[in-house]
Amino acid sequence: MPDLKTVLWVTSYFPPVLNVATIRNVKFLKYLPRFGWKAVVVCPKGTHANTPPGEELLSQLSPSITISAMPQDLFLYLECHKSTKRIPRYAAYVMNNILPPDGHIFWSLTALRHIGREIIRNKPDMIYTTCSPFSLNVIGAWLKFKYNIPWVTDFRDLWLLNPMSRRIFKPYHDFVSRRLEPYFLRYCDALIVTTEKSKDRMTAVYSFLKEKTFVIPNGFDQEDIPANNEEELYPNSFFYSGTISEKTDYTPAPILKLLSRLVNDVFFEAPWQLHYAGNDGEAFVNLVRQERISAECKDYGFLDPQGLYRLIHRMAYVMLCMPRDADTMSWVPARLYDYIGNNCRLICLTSRESELARLIEPYENVITLFYDEPDDIQVHKLQAFLAAHKNDSTASKKFIERFSRKNLTMQLSKIFQHIINS
Repeated sequence: MPDLKTVLWVTSYFPPVLNVATIRNVKFLKYLPRFGWKAVVVCPKGTHANTPPGEELLSQLSPSITISAMPQDLFLYLECHKSTKRIPRYAAYVMNNILPPDGHIFWSLTALRHIGREIIRNKPDMIYTTCSPFSLNVIGAWLKFKYNIPWVTDFRDLWLLNPMSRRIFKPYHDFVSRRLEPYFLRYCDALIVTTEKSKDRMTAVYSFLKEKTFVIPNGFDQEDIPANNEEELYPNSFFYSGTISEKTDYTPAPILKLLSRLVNDVFFEAPWQLHYAGNDGEAFVNLVRQERISAECKDYGFLDPQGLYRLIHRMAYVMLCMPRDADTMSWVPARLYDYIGNNCRLICLTSRESELARLIEPYENVITLFYDEPDDIQVHKLQAFLAAHKNDSTASKKFIERFSRKNLTMQLSKIFQHIINS
């Protein structure tokens, strides 16, 4: 397709690695050719075997998306095996604390030795790096310096303002990052963030970003939503998806605690179920046991978007629990947009000042519980929401379509074109 412009797409997360970052990458790349762009994806070689979800994601990409796998990312390999083996866990921990900004810096420096051939072969019009990991900015900055190609960096997560950053040498990392972040941000041609509050906070710190910061949230893919879905709803079913981490206070335990107080209420006469999808199924089951909830508990592992959408269409309720003690002023979990796109009945627990609370205010199919409310108030609100059975509530179509992956990719293509034209 000679009429398509080319973007060199640099990422650490691509199938067979499966996480939210991978899905954001694949969904952008799925729709980019429709808006005049092809891509050469630079990523590490796979760290583990392909799985059906990974194959499903790759099958959505057109031939105009080519993949150039660089040498394996040792840190990513260790991260993928740290849950089952002690040595990889300690080794990954050490690597992530040696050189800022993160353990992927070793792969980024190695990739620089090989990436020049992709520049020469493909002559890209644009460089795009997606962070975290923030060490990929080294690649973006170097390529712009050496080849004078426009560079866009996407901060899916904020860097210095990231509430989930935990390191043993945090003062040292923050000291170095306070010098790296402004350097990279001055050097790039555009910064993309995922929420309006993130943009406000970044431009408040760096006034030079005001004209080159753009908001592209995460989203949902309309083409993944089941058409004419006739599967029956699981009665009294509650679903949770995502990371579970006690260290970062990212856990569904507070909502499970509230649910445990409602087990004997009249609208729970029928058996009820708890469902989980993600990489922490054992942790979820343990939390259910800790709260002494006598219910069937099912773990589905990590699901591709189509599998996730088929499942949540059968769920009576979906749970979303933000950390209590973390800075959530500019952070929205990516899976919220999947729930909105599928019009799920959502139970959300968050702080009042969170970006999440502001974002879901127009969504009519949600109960929002706040941490500063007494437990009895939370239980009463939750009980009223469950008893109401809001099966037919539907949010504004205009509100939902704001988060369509296709529309979001169109925005990204316009940013690329704007930079090239300026």
